[in-house]
Formats: sequence, C-alpha cells, structure tokens
Amino acid sequence: MIINLSPNSSDCVMNIEKLFAWITPLVLGALLGLYEILHGLFYVLYGTPDQRRDYPLEIVLGLLIMAVCLGVHWLIRRISHSNTRTIWITESILVGFIIYGFYHS
Repeated sequence: MIINLSPNSSDCVMNIEKLFAWITPLVLGALLGLYEILHGLFYVLYGTPDQRRDYPLEIVLGLLIMAVCLGVHWLIRRISHSNTRTIWITESILVGFIIYGFYHS
C-alpha cells in the first residue's frame, strides 16, 4: 500500500486561484484605507494636541477609500460573474487610471 503525502498539484492550483480571487488591486486599496484608519486612530489616541485635532480627517478619508474600493470590487465581481482573470484585468486598468490621474494632477 502506497500513501502519497505530497499535496496534489490540482489542489495547489486551486489554492493559488482562490488567493488571486481574494487579493485583487482594489482589495489592496481597501487595505491601504484600513492602514490610514489605524494610523489616524493611533495619532488621535496617543498624539500631541495638534495631531489629535488633525488626524480625524485621515480616519474619515481612510473609511471613504476602504468603502469605495470594496464597493467597486464587489460591483466588478458581480458584473464579471466572479471570473478571476476579468476581475484582475478590469481592476488593474482602473487602478492604473487612478494612479495616472493622481500623479498628473
């Protein structure tokens, strides 16, 4: 009796596909918004009085960035019927336009 302890190659491909289905450019943008929220919250709680006054705006902008990224990601996922390749192509083009507009404004 032979027992194969190595993972099946099809299982590995499925795991990579699931990873690419969850981690997309707009989800990374949402993580950036989460970072801004936590950064602002840290300075609101432990910063100087000037920082306590200024950093709530960063929390609000982080919430806005996170909500927009997740909302557009959900919309693209619904429109593309959860096709990972279409999601990645569409979100990459969209994020590319946003970065281009940010650097050329």
